[in-house]
Amino acid sequence: MEDFRKLIDQLRDIGVEFLETAQHRAKLSTIFDMFTENVIPTFVSEKELKKYYEKRMEEVNDFIYNL
Repeated sequence: MEDFRKLIDQLRDIGVEFLETAQHRAKLSTIFDMFTENVIPTFVSEKELKKYYEKRMEEVNDFIYNL
């Protein structure tokens, strides 16, 4: 019974760590997106920016899929 309790505690800890990691990545992504929306357009063409955002959306979709 004690082994089962340890397993449950470990699974809970893993879940908490996973959620903290996901939240951290989301915050970094948001900061990066704010930077790209405000700074990059000042010196990058609209065509290049469109390609970048298409690539970025693919990365976001891959990240969500991998969750």
